[in-house]
Amino acid sequence: MPVLHWHGDTFDLPPGAVLLAGSNLYPHQAFSIGSAVLGLQFHAEADPARIEQRLIGHAAELAASGVDVPALRAQTAEAGGKVEPAAAALLNSWLDGWC
Repeated sequence: MPVLHWHGDTFDLPPGAVLLAGSNLYPHQAFSIGSAVLGLQFHAEADPARIEQRLIGHAAELAASGVDVPALRAQTAEAGGKVEPAAAALLNSWLDGWC
């Protein structure tokens, strides 16, 4: 499931971490350490209905980074209603592992 990457920073994996997800630009997007630590660099919780607020509020940052705003809008529209159930499934799956 594509997710919103809204960052310009990256990190190295902490000792003992298992890489769970990455992208071409940022190879470390998600990791776990045992069953108690989940680290996410992306926004699984991003609400597609509120993307315009982010685009307006961060217009200068997006322009400076060369982000294709129309493409981001199109990708957000395509993801549509899939984002919330996918985020819930991700977090519920992780939390179910604690039981």
